[in-house]
Amino acid sequence: MHDLQLIRSENGVHVYRGLYDGKPAVFKRFDKEEDRREILNYRILQRHGIPTIKTFWLGTDSLVIEDINASEDWRLGVEGDMTEIQVAKGLAQWYFAFHEAGAGVPELHTLYFEFDSITEDSLRMLIAKLPAATETVKYILSHYDKLRELIYTPTFTLTYNDFHWSNFVVHKDKTAAMMFDYNLLGRGYRLSDFRNVCWSMSDDIKAAFMDTYNGLFIEKHKYSRQEANIAEESIDDVAGTLYALIWAFAERADFPKWAQKQKDEATNGALLAKAKRLFNPSLTPS
Repeated sequence: MHDLQLIRSENGVHVYRGLYDGKPAVFKRFDKEEDRREILNYRILQRHGIPTIKTFWLGTDSLVIEDINASEDWRLGVEGDMTEIQVAKGLAQWYFAFHEAGAGVPELHTLYFEFDSITEDSLRMLIAKLPAATETVKYILSHYDKLRELIYTPTFTLTYNDFHWSNFVVHKDKTAAMMFDYNLLGRGYRLSDFRNVCWSMSDDIKAAFMDTYNGLFIEKHKYSRQEANIAEESIDDVAGTLYALIWAFAERADFPKWAQKQKDEATNGALLAKAKRLFNPSLTPS
């Protein structure tokens, strides 16, 4: 690697642009052990035939990948892609391949899982940080063992966990798209990825993504995922909100705007109602 130019250096992750054996490339070095999981994640994806951007070298604390800015076939995602039906369909195709192969990854049980951060201590931290949610969080704590049981009930697969338009690439003819930057990749529910992808999409773009994904699933398996989606959603509605709040309060000095909806749900009774229905399925929404 030579002719290096620093692009970004933040929280122990250093990113450079330069040349690798004469080819335009991006070099990433990770100071922290937990960030080096991205290297393992690239290995896992490649081993199981899941499309990734081209990698030139994978080391112990660093990696070298192609520079998409110099690619003849791909370009980096832009915010406008979130309104493109073709891009949504391309992303759905990638996520389907990712989830299908991911369910059979031998290392799956060892990978990062977002909801592992939901512990009794972290829930008590929420009470201290967000006193208005005390009733809700105490109710969840009183059913903590049941929550943990339910969290581990669905079938796990690889999950991307960090969807944003800046984290995907698009084929220049828009026939394909794929995610990159796998630092938060781990295991979880397909529904959690659907939630992350569709959160900022308009109804028609969301429909294009889900219709494409569901069509591929039914074509392969000859049945729908509707029942599994409902079961995963009921768990994710509670655990996903708790995870977002724990992340927002524990990892950041200032409360982030993206977690305001979850904060509101924790304090206005919405999360409490969802938790009661989760632990008592016979309850119907009021």
